[in-house]
Amino acid sequence: MAVGLVLLTVGMAGCGTGDSVTTSSPVSSAAWPKPSPPSTPPTASTLQLQGALATDTSREIVGSGRGCGFGPPLIFQTNAMSLSNERVVRVAFAIVARGSSGGIYSATSPLQQYGFTPLTLSVANNATTGAGNRINATSGEVIVASADAVRGLFYGTIDAQFAGGTRLAGQWLCRVGE
Repeated sequence: MAVGLVLLTVGMAGCGTGDSVTTSSPVSSAAWPKPSPPSTPPTASTLQLQGALATDTSREIVGSGRGCGFGPPLIFQTNAMSLSNERVVRVAFAIVARGSSGGIYSATSPLQQYGFTPLTLSVANNATTGAGNRINATSGEVIVASADAVRGLFYGTIDAQFAGGTRLAGQWLCRVGE
């Protein structure tokens, strides 16, 4: 668990948050409907990327950096997910979520340290380095359907677009300390 938190900290370095959060509506696609927020916790994240970085959470490399923390902010990162070209991609967000109620948060603002958006993708050559090229979201939202800081359980959905036409959608599950 400590290794995962260290990797989360390294992977999220420079992701400070501001005091205010604005919301935005993602561009809907008839080909891929917006995911509905779950009413009960999912058993796992079911995120899917379409486009140049097509993959999903079923291709996660276990033990490669998944993490969740709440301070606030709420910080979430998936394990590395394999791409068809032998590279990997991770999904990460840092949002100023409330500890006891859900909300809708912009994937694109406020900009964080080093000009990163609250929601990013990180593409790397392999799962062990954790370093790579970070890609900002260009539109979309992160929905926190349920927040329980006391139990360390947060979950919701993501629907966002990234440069190059990659789209991310699905459910996420964040258990603090895992």
